[in-house]
Amino acid sequence: MIPCDLYPVLPATFETAAMLDALPGLLARPEVTALRFPATHSLDKKQLSKFVSLLHENDVALMLDVADVTVSISPDLLKVADGIHAPSPDSLPALRKIAGENIQIGCFCQSRDEAMQAGESGADYIAFPSEHADMIKWWTSVMELPAVAENIVSAEAARTARDSATDFLAIPLKLDGSDQDSVTKLLGALST
Repeated sequence: MIPCDLYPVLPATFETAAMLDALPGLLARPEVTALRFPATHSLDKKQLSKFVSLLHENDVALMLDVADVTVSISPDLLKVADGIHAPSPDSLPALRKIAGENIQIGCFCQSRDEAMQAGESGADYIAFPSEHADMIKWWTSVMELPAVAENIVSAEAARTARDSATDFLAIPLKLDGSDQDSVTKLLGALST
């Protein structure tokens, strides 16, 4: 068992059919516990049903990536989401108002001050750039909110994040047929 969970991140734009083809094998991995989905991507009712079933079958949480808080979130997506990923601490109050109190909200932060502000504003997890391993290590040693290391694309980045005691590795997906191999390599790196 690896010490951190995997949190795949879908690209900002993609073909829905490619996503639905690529996800079953990835989501079946027990290390995958959440998936970040762009809130601006639309799914028809049949696609949404298939997507949600796939997530539920594998016990994977759906986190909506809200890159721009001025763009409205589809009510159908919000209804099935387990959480929201915020682009900055400043966006937390607006997103909390949209989503309500019963949904988790994580927040991307680039400094200790932003992370502390996000925590004080009710964030449920803090995401850091993976290259800020010292900040992740500091956060995990003094704070209780989970830490996410963003943009894990190499074995070295995965090991560095693991050694910083991060809780989740955010792994960008390409949906080009290479994701399974990439995740397998990252998992191999984490077990060394």
